[in-house]
Amino acid sequence: MKKNLIRSFVVIASFFALTFYTGCDTAETTDGTVTVSFSPPSITPKISDDTIQLDTVKILLRDIKIKNQSGNDEMNIKVGPFVVYLNINEITTNFAIGNVSPGSYDRIRFRVHTLEDSETPPDPEFKDGSLRYSVIVKGLYNSTPFVYKSKKSAHQDLKLENIILVTDNSTANLTITVDPLSWFYENNILMDPTNQSNESDIDNNIEHSFKKCFRDDNHDGK
Repeated sequence: MKKNLIRSFVVIASFFALTFYTGCDTAETTDGTVTVSFSPPSITPKISDDTIQLDTVKILLRDIKIKNQSGNDEMNIKVGPFVVYLNINEITTNFAIGNVSPGSYDRIRFRVHTLEDSETPPDPEFKDGSLRYSVIVKGLYNSTPFVYKSKKSAHQDLKLENIILVTDNSTANLTITVDPLSWFYENNILMDPTNQSNESDIDNNIEHSFKKCFRDDNHDGK
């Protein structure tokens, strides 16, 4: 009798263990996947007696989120901080990917981020002694090499041109347009990036240069 009870207990325990294991093994995610990219528009220098050419554009970002249309819920796509190397040849730059719960989303939020003292720079150029930077641009101004470094942080909150519907196991890409050449112009006049008196205007241009965000599943920036 005692042996039969032990045998019965083992069978029942094995059944529950198998059921639990099978349930865990067959569980499927129902999240969709959202990627985010930057795209420069067709970049044409504005009218000016001076000239500028951009070679490298690096932006430090963190806290990429999209907002659910039906409420205040936000979904993280990528936290960071991390560096985006912006392609300035009219080619989209993919920089974030994340799983997102099914739903309708109408806004994207992120931060152009200046490193805090406690954060390790993902790129050593974003830290110089006690100084921390959020954007680094390298190029030629009137054929002379320059490096511009912005220390300004800026929260970005963009309304999507069209609401995106994320469904089970779906994929979608969002493209944000940004024109880095516009950072160095004020009233169509080119500003000298090496002149500190232009720093405030350039930084303000950077903050307001993230113009629009739209669904762009083929990553062509259109």
